[in-house]
Amino acid sequence: MAGKRYYWLKLQVGFFQELIIKQLQTLPEGDSIVLLYLKLLLKAINTEGIIYYQNILPSLDEEIALDTGEKPALVKLTISALCKYHAAVFLDDQSLQLLYLGDMVGSESASASRVRNHRANQKLIKEKEQAALQCNETVTEGNTIEFSCSTEIENSQKEEKKPKEEGEPEIEEIPSYFADTVLNSMFLSYLEYRKENGKEVKGKAIGYCIDKLESLSNSPAEQVAIIKQTIQNGWTDFFPLKGKKEKVSGSNVSSWLEREKIQSTGGAFGD
Repeated sequence: MAGKRYYWLKLQVGFFQELIIKQLQTLPEGDSIVLLYLKLLLKAINTEGIIYYQNILPSLDEEIALDTGEKPALVKLTISALCKYHAAVFLDDQSLQLLYLGDMVGSESASASRVRNHRANQKLIKEKEQAALQCNETVTEGNTIEFSCSTEIENSQKEEKKPKEEGEPEIEEIPSYFADTVLNSMFLSYLEYRKENGKEVKGKAIGYCIDKLESLSNSPAEQVAIIKQTIQNGWTDFFPLKGKKEKVSGSNVSSWLEREKIQSTGGAFGD
């Protein structure tokens, strides 16, 4: 069973200098559009960048408007702009996939968090020991150095090396097969899925799985989708993604976006 994971959104220093963000800000209510875009990124952070249409309201726009508390017109304008500028795409079930989220997500498992905290504590202990050595060294006559806290330091080292008590949880080392944290997490889920189904992958076989995955796609986002497709269908091997069709064409988005901007500004929609 997969452990608890923690996620966060990573914004580059130049996020607001990117062309797509600058272009969004030129639209009517541009700042509100960018803010809503950030809300959508956070909303999709736990679902591999997909905002699922739940078929509760007539359209995904209306569901997002209800969920975020934003005006439906603003939601519709934002989604259309994201699709036009290739930052989002509609899936076959009318769900929306945010294409840039994969590079903006940071995550770690609960066990990785424990490892990080453990290492931080060990580093702090070493720093305290070094500080104690520097503060308690006393230079006496004849250039002899005395250590007033040597016994205390030795006891600290003994405590650090004492054997693990019964029932004490072990610190897990999280394997890293991919640089992309989301992709690495999904691949670990795939290995766990294979193990639970009695078809565990070990040793060189893991490398073969990675080679097969990379032969199908070089995109971390697509590789995540391929692994997810494998698990959802109960397969053991990786296969190319099933075809996806955009629900909103570029020409339709462009014409709708132009009409919305003209109505909002009362003037011509310039380049």
